[in-house]
Amino acid sequence: MNGTETDISDSDWLRLVKEGKDEGWKLVWERVVEPESQSMRSRELMARYSLTAGDLMGMLYEDMIGRGKISLFRNDGGSFEGWLKRYVRGYVLNANPNKHGELSLDAPGLDDEGASTAWEVPDEDVGVARSEAWNMTHLCLRDLWNEDPERAYIHLLKTRFQLASEEIKDFLDVSSAANVDKIFSRGVKFMREAWDAHDRNGKGGW
Repeated sequence: MNGTETDISDSDWLRLVKEGKDEGWKLVWERVVEPESQSMRSRELMARYSLTAGDLMGMLYEDMIGRGKISLFRNDGGSFEGWLKRYVRGYVLNANPNKHGELSLDAPGLDDEGASTAWEVPDEDVGVARSEAWNMTHLCLRDLWNEDPERAYIHLLKTRFQLASEEIKDFLDVSSAANVDKIFSRGVKFMREAWDAHDRNGKGGW
């Protein structure tokens, strides 16, 4: 990985993500979700189907932690980053309801390191899953707003509008970009705990 802040091995990153640690999921946002959402191959499709980076993050978290798919990663060829990116690209491709069922399960793709990969066999209705993740995200954001409006604002500006910490610092008059990151990290932790709580209680009853 580039730079000292993100210089971490795949095994350590995997452990942090699996344990739901903010440091791990912050890297997922910065190195997987945000870059893919801003890439030329995904940006147009996401705009067409009203899919945001926050949606991708919610779906990835639900798959990895909620459905336990993080346990499927095997460090025997491709990188952890490339493995996560294939999931995120799949969400973008499947955002088009007219394309459901058109992807060949045997058709190989290429990850960032050139390794051949196969599409995962779908085990659910992607449209329903995306709708559930969307509803759950909004439910948890409402909880965050009731708990701490500033955290909710920062979470929204980072995930929905993809503003940088420096921009948010000036916009909300926060003392420093580092403090913006700390507040965002606390907001992510709150959202994760709220998600788990609603999931245990039948997703809030909706």
